[in-house]
Amino acid sequence: MNLTPKENVNVRTNVKIKVAHNKLLRKTSQYFIGLLMILTGWEFYHFVQFIRSDDYTTALATHPAVAESFLPQAAFLALRLYLETGYIDEIHPAGLFIFIATLTTAWLFRRALCSWICPIGTLSEHLGLLGKKIFKKNITVPKWLDTLLLGVKYLFITFVLFMLVIMSLEETIAFMEAPYYAMADIEMFDFFTEISWLGFSIILVLTILSMLIKSFWCRYLCPYGAFLGILGFFSPMRLTKNTTTCIDCGICNKNCPNGVEIAKSSNRIMSPECTGCTSCVSVCPQKGTLEFKLFGVLSVKPLFYGLAFLLVFFGIIFAAKMTGHWDTIITIDQYKFYDRMFGEK
Repeated sequence: MNLTPKENVNVRTNVKIKVAHNKLLRKTSQYFIGLLMILTGWEFYHFVQFIRSDDYTTALATHPAVAESFLPQAAFLALRLYLETGYIDEIHPAGLFIFIATLTTAWLFRRALCSWICPIGTLSEHLGLLGKKIFKKNITVPKWLDTLLLGVKYLFITFVLFMLVIMSLEETIAFMEAPYYAMADIEMFDFFTEISWLGFSIILVLTILSMLIKSFWCRYLCPYGAFLGILGFFSPMRLTKNTTTCIDCGICNKNCPNGVEIAKSSNRIMSPECTGCTSCVSVCPQKGTLEFKLFGVLSVKPLFYGLAFLLVFFGIIFAAKMTGHWDTIITIDQYKFYDRMFGEK
């Protein structure tokens, strides 16, 4: 399709405006969550320091419920227990409802959590951009190796889910009643604050690889992302392409942070690697060529897509807080007792 110079200018202007609005919303969401995670980590550090002190007289440090978002396996078991018995976990309730929000939005909006909220996804994305600035470009993984590496996270999540599913209801309840379950977030905190040289070396290698290869962790290794990708594969929100108006410019591929092959795809992009960032739709110079469509019929604009995702995700969180299913019932005395128990082992 040939456009006049004036039409080209108008198209570029409209694209720039559309990209700017959508990018601003996504970056605001990413940076807000990043700041929240930093504040949560700081608050959690003081909480752990408090329960490990002998001070009972000062104001109690607060257990930040958001920290439970890093306990997906515990949340999976809590969700399973809820579905089988109707019981809502009171030990890590925030983790359960964050998990429910994650699964709900993964089905409705594909892996949007990875590109709009996940702090690891944000870090991985920015490491890739940093690597491109330093080394002038990111490494393109050969197709055969890319396909082979893609299977790693799916194999891992299959194994994890299998181990969790084969647990009987009695075993699940027993595990959730054990002191270790109550202290899972503190045990995780200790793992990272007392990390071994091996663990530090692994993180360093992953950091370098994420600078060299765009979204290395998210694309090849993240089991959580793999799980969300499987759910997103069955999403009613479909990324569609009008092949008759596509001009094969390849801009969509260049702007996809997760390496999805969009330019050469047919009418529907089915990849579970799509993180719903909407970048490809925003940058497409051909109006109506790339679109997110609900049930393949109702077109959803990128800005509305992001807003709807954030509204559903945080709406579930808000509902949990309003119904009293957010803060743990574990008392400071219990935390202190359990911590001493583990410290003596």
